[in-house]
Amino acid sequence: MNVSIDEVKEFWDVHPCGSKLSDSKDRINYFNEIEAKRYQTEWHIPLVAKFEQYRNRDVLEIGCGIGTDGLQFAKSGASYTGIDLSPQAVKTTKERFSLFGVKGKIEVANAEDLPFEEGAFDHVYSFGVIHHSPYTERIVEEIYRVLRPRGTICIMVYNKSSINYYFEIMFLRKIFRWLLIPKLAPRLISLITGLDETKLSGHRGIMLKKKNISKSEWISINTDGPDCPLAKVYNRREVHAMFSNFEDVRTEVWYFDKSHWSWFGKLIPYSLERFLGRRWGWHRLVFGRKPNHQNPFHNPAQKQM
Repeated sequence: MNVSIDEVKEFWDVHPCGSKLSDSKDRINYFNEIEAKRYQTEWHIPLVAKFEQYRNRDVLEIGCGIGTDGLQFAKSGASYTGIDLSPQAVKTTKERFSLFGVKGKIEVANAEDLPFEEGAFDHVYSFGVIHHSPYTERIVEEIYRVLRPRGTICIMVYNKSSINYYFEIMFLRKIFRWLLIPKLAPRLISLITGLDETKLSGHRGIMLKKKNISKSEWISINTDGPDCPLAKVYNRREVHAMFSNFEDVRTEVWYFDKSHWSWFGKLIPYSLERFLGRRWGWHRLVFGRKPNHQNPFHNPAQKQM
């Protein structure tokens, strides 16, 4: 599956992450509603990001989106730098920081080739971003390069060893995709299940247009919407291989998304939601640090293609 970085940029410029969580006309209220809904649904983010621990530290966020997490780092006293491939996302994040009177450096950049000197940051944070890159491994090398010795990482990638991947994407959706063929199917399914009619219509269009969908395409269109050009999933072994130049690497699994399960999801108690998320959740968090000494086998100038 050949996807260019320009295709990825175009998609996220049209669909800034989290931007649809509020329709308020008042911009401060708009951003506050988005923040509240993000941390209500993905309540684990503050637990794993630990925003308050990076006061007076140089923090780089790869994929700042519309600045929800970045604002928490900056408000907690971090010297914050946020980058995003999308000019629209950067514009919105700058607006948000200005409205709330918070300082930060936000700019358009491709994480595959970061515009920063070696050893510029104490901590690199990225939540659900690098798996959308055609060259994810190159981003990991760049993260290593811009970190100071003993600098830390907190990176989220989609988890292959999850209910969302094996049961929803690769099983249920493949079985029930044929229900979308009738013209009125998206509307009816949306009324019955509460699922997004626009996304269902998008999936129907793909079904009618393409008879053969590759595995990588199927994964991509079933993560962040039918128009998503690229998304990848990783298990524990693959993550450890990708971050092999770092030390003290560990991963944690979080987040069972009840909203995927219509009315049934509303019946799932918090205890079961947490249990499922911590064992077969959709978010695989990667933690680690750059060694004190340079890995003799690592060449930060070398780019993996």
